[in-house]
Amino acid sequence: MCGICGQYIRSGSPATDVLERMNDCQCHRGPDDDGIFRDGSVGLAHRRLSIIDPESGGQPIHNENGTVTVIFNGEIYNYGHIKDRLTSAGHRFTTETDTEVLVHLYEEEGPSFVDELDGMFAFALWDSERERLLLARDPMGIKPLVLAETDDQFAFASELPSLFESDMDLGGIDRDALAQYFAFGYIPAPKTAFRNVSKVRPGERILISDDGIDREKYHDPSITLRDPDIDTAASHLRSLVESAVEKRLMADVELGAFLSGGIDSTIIVGAMAQLLDDPVKTFTVGFNQDRFDESWAAREVASFHNTDHHEITLTANDVRDSVPAVLNKLGEPFADPALMPSYAVSRATRNNVKVALSGDGADELFAGYDKYRVESLSKYYRALPSQIRKYAVEPAVNALPASRGTAVGDAVYKGQWFINRSGARSVPERHFDLMRVSDDHAIQSVTNVDPIEAGQTTLRSQHAAISPELTDRESLARIQAVDTRLSLPDQMLTKVDQASMYNSLEVRVPFLDTAVVEYALSLPTDHKLTGRDRKRVLKRAFDDLLPESILQRNKHGFDMPIGEWFKHELADEFVSTVRSTDLGILDTAATLDLFEEHVDGNHDHSRFLWTVYVFKHWALRMQEQGVLE
Repeated sequence: MCGICGQYIRSGSPATDVLERMNDCQCHRGPDDDGIFRDGSVGLAHRRLSIIDPESGGQPIHNENGTVTVIFNGEIYNYGHIKDRLTSAGHRFTTETDTEVLVHLYEEEGPSFVDELDGMFAFALWDSERERLLLARDPMGIKPLVLAETDDQFAFASELPSLFESDMDLGGIDRDALAQYFAFGYIPAPKTAFRNVSKVRPGERILISDDGIDREKYHDPSITLRDPDIDTAASHLRSLVESAVEKRLMADVELGAFLSGGIDSTIIVGAMAQLLDDPVKTFTVGFNQDRFDESWAAREVASFHNTDHHEITLTANDVRDSVPAVLNKLGEPFADPALMPSYAVSRATRNNVKVALSGDGADELFAGYDKYRVESLSKYYRALPSQIRKYAVEPAVNALPASRGTAVGDAVYKGQWFINRSGARSVPERHFDLMRVSDDHAIQSVTNVDPIEAGQTTLRSQHAAISPELTDRESLARIQAVDTRLSLPDQMLTKVDQASMYNSLEVRVPFLDTAVVEYALSLPTDHKLTGRDRKRVLKRAFDDLLPESILQRNKHGFDMPIGEWFKHELADEFVSTVRSTDLGILDTAATLDLFEEHVDGNHDHSRFLWTVYVFKHWALRMQEQGVLE
C-alpha cells in the first residue's frame, strides 16, 4: 500500500521540488521508501509501504527498455498467474512485486489490461513512446485517486493535500459539492470541494496526452439475477468469501484483523483462523460509555476463535486529542463520525502489524444497516392515510425529547428517524431521506446552497444508472445496488482508507472481491432481509464460525457518542470552532440555536452538528494554509 502523485504539463516539465513537496504530503501512506521519476512532460512520485518483496520492490518500476514506467498503490491478488503468463511470453522480471506485472501486461495489451486485474488499486503509468499517461482506479473504489485539471496541466494524487503543493489553480470552492456535503456528510465522486479537481471514479480509466483527456468506465458490477434456494446460495457464497479471504492473506509481512464483535468481522476472523497456522491477531476499540461499547462482543469472538486479541478504550479526551490530527489531514470535509474510532483502532493495529483484514462492505451487500430495515417496513407506514401521518403521528412523535444517551431517548430518536424517512413516494426520494445527515429544520441553517435538491438530484441520477435488470426488483435491491456505487466508495471506503493510511496501515476487504459483490447483488432480497432477520444468507453460510451470542445480537454501528460529547466534554470546542470562520455557507446564529436544542435534549442533532464542526475545522485549516482566501 502506498501513496502516488504526479504531474503532466503539456508545454513544460514538472519541477523536482514540486514533486518532492507533493510526495512529502503523503509520507504517512508510505514511510518505508520513496522515488521520483521525470521524463519530458511527466513527473511521477511515490511513497512506499513495503508489503510484498520489501527489499527490491522500490518504485517507480519500468519495463525492460525503460519505455513504460508505473507507480502503484494497492495489491493485485492474481499477479502470480499474470506473471507466469508474461514470463512464458518472454518478459523479464527484476522484482517479486505485484507492481511489475503492470508494465509488462501493458506492453502486451495496452490500456485495456486493467480489465484483467483482480485487486484494489490506483496507479499511474507513463508510456514514453506514445507520450501518454494512464490513470486507473479499482472497480469497487477501494483505493483513492484525485485529479486536478486546467487548460495545459494535470496533477494527480492519492490524497487532495498533495495537490495543494502542485502550484496548480484548484479553481476555488465548488459550492455544488458543498451542497452535496451537507446532504450526505461527504462529497460523492466525481466532485471534490474544489472546482478544478475531481475524483477518479471506481472502475474508471483515464488517458492523458497532448490530444487531451479521455475518461472511460471500464467496469461496473455485472448483475445476473438469480433465485437459488437459501442453502444453495449460502454454500456458493461461503466458497466465494473463503476464496476472497485466502487471496488477501498474500503478504511478506505479518497480518491481523479488525474485530468489532459483529457478524462481518467475526466471519473474516473465523475464515482467517481456518487458513492460518498461528492465532489471528485481532484488534478492537471500546468506549468508556456502556451504551456505545461493544468490546465485550469482540472478546467473545476472540475467545471462540482463539485469537491473539488486542483492545483499546476510547474516551472523549482521546477524541479531543485526535480530532486535530485527523481533520488537519483532510483535503475536503468528510463527516463520518466513525472516522475517529477507525483511526484509533488503526493506530493500535499498526503498532503490531502492517496489514489488517476487515469486514467492510457486507452491510451494503447483505442489508445489514437499519436504513434497509426502515425501507422494508416503510410500505406499512405509507399505507396509513397521509392526513393521519402528517397531522397526528409525526407531530406527536417529533414533539418527544430525543437523546441517544438514554434508552428511552434513543428509542424516541429511532422512532423520529423512521417516520421522517418513510413517507416519500419515489424510491430515490426515500433513499435520500435514509442517507441525509439532517432534517428539514436543521438544514435551514445552511445558506446559499440547497442540500436537499443536491442530494435528491444525486440519488435520481444514481438510480437511473443502475443495471436495467434491477428495475423490476423491489426497491430495497435497487437501493443496495446504488449504495455500492455511491456511499460504499465515497463514505465507507474513504473512511477506511483515511483512518488506516494516516497510520501507515494497509486494510484489505474480502467482501468487496468482485465475485462476492456480483453474486450478492444478484440474490433475492428475502435471502438477505426478512421481517425478523438480516444478513440471512450470510449467517446461513457461516453459522459454524459465529458464536450463538453474536448470531442473536442486534446490529451496532462502529460509531462514537459524539452527540453526548457535544453536550459535555466537547461543548466549548464546538462553539469556538463554529465561530472561527465564515465562508458564507452557514448561518452561525441558527447553527448555535440548533446546538442549544441538542444540549437541552429537545432534539438530537448530533449528525448535523458533527457535519458542521468538520466543515468549519476544514475551512479554517484551508484559510491558514492559503488554499482558500
